[in-house]
Amino acid sequence: MRILFIAPALQSTNVDSHGYTELVDVHMCMNDELTAIKLFVDAHYDVRTQVTVKNEPKTEEPVFTDLAGLNIPIPKKADFVDLNIVPTKDFGGYNLKHLFITDKLRSRDYILGTEKEGKKITTKSPLGFIDIISYFDESIEEEFAQDWLLNLANSMETLVYLDENLLTYIGVYLDYMIVSKPEAKELVELNLLLQSTMAIPHSTEEHISIFENHVDELFPGLNVVNYRIFKAIMSNCLQNEQKTLMKVYEDMKQNISQLHSFPYFLSIVSQLVSFGFVNIEKLEFYTLN
Repeated sequence: MRILFIAPALQSTNVDSHGYTELVDVHMCMNDELTAIKLFVDAHYDVRTQVTVKNEPKTEEPVFTDLAGLNIPIPKKADFVDLNIVPTKDFGGYNLKHLFITDKLRSRDYILGTEKEGKKITTKSPLGFIDIISYFDESIEEEFAQDWLLNLANSMETLVYLDENLLTYIGVYLDYMIVSKPEAKELVELNLLLQSTMAIPHSTEEHISIFENHVDELFPGLNVVNYRIFKAIMSNCLQNEQKTLMKVYEDMKQNISQLHSFPYFLSIVSQLVSFGFVNIEKLEFYTLN
């Protein structure tokens, strides 16, 4: 049995023409095969119909199955839509020149980048539902680029819900980070970025107290400015039940000039998450054995 956890604050306002939110469940079946299912969820969080998606070797046509007992029309196969993603103003295209992402789960082709030429690299996600064609500066190590793109493809493939607006930040993030091999902390940042308009961060008074009492041991060399930012983020997440990670960032940057960019904010949040000072609530599927 698969269970989708959707807190009211995480319910998307983006619905299709039928009035449903489209969510994706990628999971391991009992036969140890990975499967992807699109779920169409109504305003009451009930699954109204589902589509099993199979990436067959000779075809990209999905196989449709409806839920037994529901007299709901089976969604038709959607045509692929090309979406030009406008990057943030900070994107300079220094290392990353261009990204072309084919998302078979959501029937989208995402196009982001510049007209600059670069070295071509192709990447496919583990299930094969996300294809990425990228162009990078010749100076970039291909191994580094492949690692970053594979993790991006994997994250997109396993997202329950993808907010396409967040792809505007991918350009500036990868343009800056692609010069080195991704570390565990940075992969946490990438996942936080892709979930930031749906994920709800929590903190507690106890977390803040532990941070204050042990900051020198846990974060040696932390300067005064960063100390205040770390604590301010935790305070903004205190007993939070409604504000998404993106909303916390937007509220904080109005009052803290040093919080100059979203990737910088994510780098701090990822550290707080790694130490357990901030917990993230997000859309998830659960399996009952």
